[in-house]
Amino acid sequence: MTALPPLAVGALAVAYLPLALALSITDVREHRLPNRLVAALTAAVGLVLLATAATVPAARSLCLGALALALLIGLLGIAVALLAPDLLGMGDAKTAPAVAAVACALGWDVLLGALLGCALLGGAVAAAVMIRSRSARTRMAYGPVLLSSPLLGLLLAPVVRAALGV
Repeated sequence: MTALPPLAVGALAVAYLPLALALSITDVREHRLPNRLVAALTAAVGLVLLATAATVPAARSLCLGALALALLIGLLGIAVALLAPDLLGMGDAKTAPAVAAVACALGWDVLLGALLGCALLGGAVAAAVMIRSRSARTRMAYGPVLLSSPLLGLLLAPVVRAALGV
């Protein structure tokens, strides 16, 4: 699998980071991820990956694979949110495809690191919220954890590679 060229990584960061920050702030304040911001994030990430696929033949399979994974995660996430809304909010389900596409486009090791980081940070935040509120029923804003996972994946990718011996 070929890595994204530096220009594409930069474009992906410019498309992702401002909207991820705005969504995180909104979710912490209001416990919701607004559709217009989620749609903008998804469109921006999708456009960068499609443009990269169209202009960099060596990265085509990586970008199209990331978009295919995003579609699959979107379908699964929405199904879970509809069938078990206590497990996953609809905003998180609609945000997850763009997050997964970014992590996947940065490499398989980043994707695995993102999953690991999201689970670890999500668990730590949930534990802190339960300790602070003294209740297991307290809602937490999961959007910031979810949206930070590509960055966590970049940090944890060396750990993933070392653990797998590659």
